Amino acid sequence: MYSQIHRLKALSVYLIAFALGCYIYAAPAVIAVFLITWLLEGRLKEKFTAIKNSKTAWLFSSFYLLHLIGMIYSYNTSFGWFDLEIKLSLFIFPLTLVSENVMDKREQRVFSEIFISGLVLNGLICLTHAAWLYFTQNKIVMQYKDFSLFLHPTYFSMYIDLALLFIFNLIVHHPPDLRKPEKLYLISSFFFLLFILILLQSKTGLLTSFIILTILLVRYILHKRSWKTGIAIVVASVFLTLFTSHYILNPGPSRFQSVSKLLEHNEPVDNKSIESSQARILVWQSAWQVIKNNPVFGVGTGDVKDALVAQYSKNNYTGIMKERLNAHNEYLQVTAALGITGLLCLLSCLVLPLYVGIQQKRFVYVLFILIMLINFLTESVLETQGGTIFYGFFNSLLMFNFVI
Repeated sequence: MYSQIHRLKALSVYLIAFALGCYIYAAPAVIAVFLITWLLEGRLKEKFTAIKNSKTAWLFSSFYLLHLIGMIYSYNTSFGWFDLEIKLSLFIFPLTLVSENVMDKREQRVFSEIFISGLVLNGLICLTHAAWLYFTQNKIVMQYKDFSLFLHPTYFSMYIDLALLFIFNLIVHHPPDLRKPEKLYLISSFFFLLFILILLQSKTGLLTSFIILTILLVRYILHKRSWKTGIAIVVASVFLTLFTSHYILNPGPSRFQSVSKLLEHNEPVDNKSIESSQARILVWQSAWQVIKNNPVFGVGTGDVKDALVAQYSKNNYTGIMKERLNAHNEYLQVTAALGITGLLCLLSCLVLPLYVGIQQKRFVYVLFILIMLINFLTESVLETQGGTIFYGFFNSLLMFNFVI
């Protein structure tokens, strides 16, 4: 019985990765299976000792506990409890995964390939859906939100960036462990996911991917000392980008034109706009005003959305007020909700692991933290299920169980 529960628990960890990549809505059910098997497996005294002794696990979980404390001075408790439910992964994963063993090379390889396969299947489903709409209804839905069925394009891009890190790690650092079909599959997946990345057209996603891919290219050339292969990868990637942009992406104005106009022509921001670039400027201004009025402890876990919307109304930002947008910046979102205390906690959860990763030469973990640092600038990542499960799961896994 014990061995069956143990295998089911191990399988559930793999399935969480697959669900995240393929169908995020299935992830909570798989997480529930993981928690049940984690408890039924036993060894609870040993597990709780590991939890009690891990300062890092409590650091990660303290971010959730601060939001729980933020409920004390919140008026909108219904939104507050909903927010705590969304963020539950930030508490669960550090306190469970810290008690699990470090994965061996074979387990790491299988886990990586499962996560990659989930994303590949997700991309294939999106492509099939887009092709079906084109041939049956003459609709072109080949980019951004119209294309991505299960995830916001920025989150899908964020997931793909991590998958590219896993592919790189397997090909460069585990070549003896890979059979030829596996290696071919990983290389094909790399270019397929890069293709999907271009179709997603997330501005932050593409910027992050460009930074990550540049770092990977430099590391590959230094590690393998193969300039020819590096140049071939760059040429293939550029060709794929140009081909996709010219022949596949929807006709019409580019999503990047609004940014160009704001930067080059110094266009004034439209108070009624909900266009992503202009809307972000408006919500950032409003979030900063909320923070200035409540700098130390914020407005509370449950009241942050109401405070932002009230500030939008006060500033006559009618577009974002109707949409009830969050701060679209995790640092501002947390500071508005929990004040400087919350911001310092969030930064500690990012900077200290980054330091550990650099000290211990964990290349993948360092770049994972970099991905989160960048995406936190333009998205309130930890306000959504897709963001909290992804960060909570992979941050704890890469710290405690997946040492790369």
